[in-house]
Amino acid sequence: MKKIILISLVLTTTLISYAQVSLSAGAGIANGFSSDQSFTGLNGGFEMPRSNDVTFYGRIGHFFSRKGENTNTTSAYNNNPNDPIYSIQASYLYKFNYTTIEGGTRYYVMNDYDNGFSAYGGTNFMLSFNSIKRKYERDASYGVDIIENWQNNYSIDPNENEDATIMNLSLGLQGGVKYTIAGTGTVYFDVSGQYTIFNAAQNENFAQNYLNSFDNQYSRLFFIFSVGFRKDLY
Repeated sequence: MKKIILISLVLTTTLISYAQVSLSAGAGIANGFSSDQSFTGLNGGFEMPRSNDVTFYGRIGHFFSRKGENTNTTSAYNNNPNDPIYSIQASYLYKFNYTTIEGGTRYYVMNDYDNGFSAYGGTNFMLSFNSIKRKYERDASYGVDIIENWQNNYSIDPNENEDATIMNLSLGLQGGVKYTIAGTGTVYFDVSGQYTIFNAAQNENFAQNYLNSFDNQYSRLFFIFSVGFRKDLY
């Protein structure tokens, strides 16, 4: 996430040096086609006109983690081999989020890119990252001391991964509407649909266990709904 923020700052500084560019910020919702959960987040981006009604845009978004609904268990082993309770079953939920980097071309109709009310649409590409982590829960089947302190006294098998990242390359379509207020800026709403054509996972076994779980929040086809404000810089 820190690398993405750094890239954003470098891009923003570079783009401001151009004669005409717009910067935008907003909020959004990401939802996988085969998932019941939605993810809320924030985004920021830029837009550069190639003509009065054709632009190139880029945007970075982060959609905050949500926990799954189904509890899983794994074995946790006592750090003191002489303790009579050698192992316990540790309960956990999966946490999952989206970080997205997108870009593409927009075509404006009815009015220009920086004038009045317009609709727009076009194609885009997206590089996205899904972070998956375990969120451990207290287990009431053990005594109070174990419930409160088990992570200090017990350890998960070091060969058992507890997080993973899935990297995805997607292609998609985007459409939206905007209204430009002269001398103030532009408010906009758009929707993009993305289909993942390639993905790769760090800690692949852990990622595959998640993908096979009952509350899998990952989907190759997903949608992003965004609303925000764009400021034109000249």
